[in-house]
Amino acid sequence: MTRVLVLTDYRGTFYSTARTQHGLCTMDVGKITAHLTRAGLDPEVIRFADLDLTGDVRGVPVLYTSSEDRGLHYKSWIEDLVLALETAGARVVPGYRFLRAHHNKVMMEALRARLFPQDARLLGTRTFGTYEELAATELDGPWPKVLKSAYGAGSQFVARAANRRELLRTARTLSDTSDRGEAVREHGRRLLRRDHHPRSLHRQKFLVQALVPGLAGDFKVLRMGARYYTLYRRNRPGDFRASGSGDFDFQDLAGVDRDALLDYAERVSDTLGTPLASLDIGHDGERFHLIEFQCLHFGTVTAEESTGYHLRVGDTWQHVEEECDIEAVFCAAIVGHLRQFAPAPPRRSHEAATATPGSRRPSGR
Repeated sequence: MTRVLVLTDYRGTFYSTARTQHGLCTMDVGKITAHLTRAGLDPEVIRFADLDLTGDVRGVPVLYTSSEDRGLHYKSWIEDLVLALETAGARVVPGYRFLRAHHNKVMMEALRARLFPQDARLLGTRTFGTYEELAATELDGPWPKVLKSAYGAGSQFVARAANRRELLRTARTLSDTSDRGEAVREHGRRLLRRDHHPRSLHRQKFLVQALVPGLAGDFKVLRMGARYYTLYRRNRPGDFRASGSGDFDFQDLAGVDRDALLDYAERVSDTLGTPLASLDIGHDGERFHLIEFQCLHFGTVTAEESTGYHLRVGDTWQHVEEECDIEAVFCAAIVGHLRQFAPAPPRRSHEAATATPGSRRPSGR
């Protein structure tokens, strides 16, 4: 049996769900180990703190959770361990770069530039490590622009700037990193030393990009293995942001062709190459735009509150009615991903390849 490491955090949580378990927003680790065992794997659940990095982990699949703790201090430690595992030859799922991009919009934009250069050019995204770097830069392209802190979810720390003055004022606030002591010492150096090269007091990284015009909302698409779940999110009233609005619709497509949306989501997720992906997609009336993406530890409302999922069958998409068992769907995606690398796997039917307990009834859409 293939050994699989399942790494949980200090509270024993793993990923997240739309429900709570014992007051925690976590998948049921017991159900996950049971599903993986039935698939012929040998899961071993370990806390990050109990991980032995001296052991031989070459080729061992590793499933791990992330964190969105305030300041991302705990996530930084997780990153250290996952990078060490990947360096030692473990098959971390997803790869370390996607962990680094989780809850980190600057890294996500760096990956977009490499993986989706056409989308990146359309947005004209620039990233900055200090406010002073932005102040010294002349930005190309039209206004308004969108300013995003590297961190924050649900449209936290995301703002629109109508002009350069507004952009600089907002960036100065978002990038502030100073405390009283640091600020006093730095201002003292500037007053007393003629040759002092000022240190920035605004070092919280951020990005600036074009605002996609004409979006009344966006689409959330979750890919979990062969399953694609979709919902439409309307913008907040009087706002340009859809993330965090809570105004969801599983039926409304805002005039967008469902198959075209799924085709686009498939191309994006295939390029990412991960078994799980959460995509925020906009449509401006002519073309799709990848707004943001995550490949682990993302919200699962789109799947868990759905009435079914979409499945590629040949050249068409079919809708399969199913009540989502998120742990079963998660494991089916992981097992399918791991079997891509197995030697000479036997040909499997669609029912086996997407197997999840429960009834299914496909219908063309």
